[in-house]
Amino acid sequence: MNLDALVADLEARRPADDPDGWAIAAYRLAVARSELATRPDELDEAIDLLDRAGRILAVERAPLEHGRILTAAASCHRAAGRPDRALPLFERAVELLDPRAPTAERAAALINVGLARSETGRAADAVVALGRAIDLLAPEGGAGAAAAVDPSHDGGDERTRLLGAAHLNRAQAHQAAGDDESPARAVTDYHIARDVLAPETPQAGMAAHGLGAALLELDRRRPDPNTVERAIAAFERSLGVFGPAGAPLQHAVARHSLALAHERRGRPGDLTRALDGLEAALSLFDPRLHPTQWGTAARTLERVEAALAGANGPDSRAGHLVRFLAATTAEERQAMLGERLRRLAGQPPPRRAAELGALARAQVALPAGDHDRVLRSLITVLMALPDPVLETACAALVAANREAGDPEARDRLLDRVIHDTLFGPQRVRVRDLLEASGWVRP
Repeated sequence: MNLDALVADLEARRPADDPDGWAIAAYRLAVARSELATRPDELDEAIDLLDRAGRILAVERAPLEHGRILTAAASCHRAAGRPDRALPLFERAVELLDPRAPTAERAAALINVGLARSETGRAADAVVALGRAIDLLAPEGGAGAAAAVDPSHDGGDERTRLLGAAHLNRAQAHQAAGDDESPARAVTDYHIARDVLAPETPQAGMAAHGLGAALLELDRRRPDPNTVERAIAAFERSLGVFGPAGAPLQHAVARHSLALAHERRGRPGDLTRALDGLEAALSLFDPRLHPTQWGTAARTLERVEAALAGANGPDSRAGHLVRFLAATTAEERQAMLGERLRRLAGQPPPRRAAELGALARAQVALPAGDHDRVLRSLITVLMALPDPVLETACAALVAANREAGDPEARDRLLDRVIHDTLFGPQRVRVRDLLEASGWVRP
């Protein structure tokens, strides 16, 4: 039923004539309203409706239904940022649901308790509640019976989802505990959550990211190169779930985390990999909406740039990048250029022109052999991107060649790369765009 139908159902009932029916209708409407709420006052209105329903379906005569009403009210308090008020309601709901509700519902209630305990700073107590939920959801766990309010069933998919959520939340509680054993315990739970949850779901992405963070913390306490490698793989898996278009904030957080892992690993090229990831993260963080994340990423970028300058000498970000691109594998070079240029496709034209200009000038400054390698990958990537990016890039390449110390040699290199990498209409199209920007074919 949609919201209008739920409102009509409630209005058609009179508490004096059908108190239980009215209370159940009120419960359903309150839950629906809370799920659509965008302001605290809307959540408070739902709580008021639940309170009226709870007085009719009192604990003495309807303990199961009352427990579900308490759960809904606690969820409203938690959504409104009041976990201290939500926690006692969640805990009381567990007491009422425990002997009566289906197994999955009892486990979900315990997960709610765990979340609220974590949010109120009681990480150790959260671990206990979440452990009870995991024990209930284990394959040997039993099944309860359905009941009147909001009936549920112990389907395999639902149990699996809840089991993954319980392990995910327990891992986060372990991390919050902060003792020496917590990172290893968190890693174990994150592994289970990641393997249990459907791989393309946001929860699986969160589990993969959490696993990477726990592994980095574990490496900080007990350094091990293999641990950092596992963290990098976990962050990359998280990025496979959280794309920049569908989940920009989560993608940016994961890119920052991956940059930290590259910085920690410290292999040749890792600082530049970190630099590239941090630029991607900062392009997605909005300093007005995400000031903490943006500030943290900006400070990390400042530290990485200082380390690059110390290792390779002062240079622009584009300069550091193209030197790395020239030295790395063709596969990584094309992947990094592709990700960067796709990101630029969504930028305003002035920003796109500035960044493509910096990239073109930096690659022209390379030795001819390095310039050739980077340019071949660049041209290949550009052909798969929208025309505005290709047009801006062609203008930037022409301008960079004009500024080079040996423009004729760079023009010949550009013409050779176009001849070798493009065919037919593509080759004609690119040469036409170059000539429109003042390029004269050698």
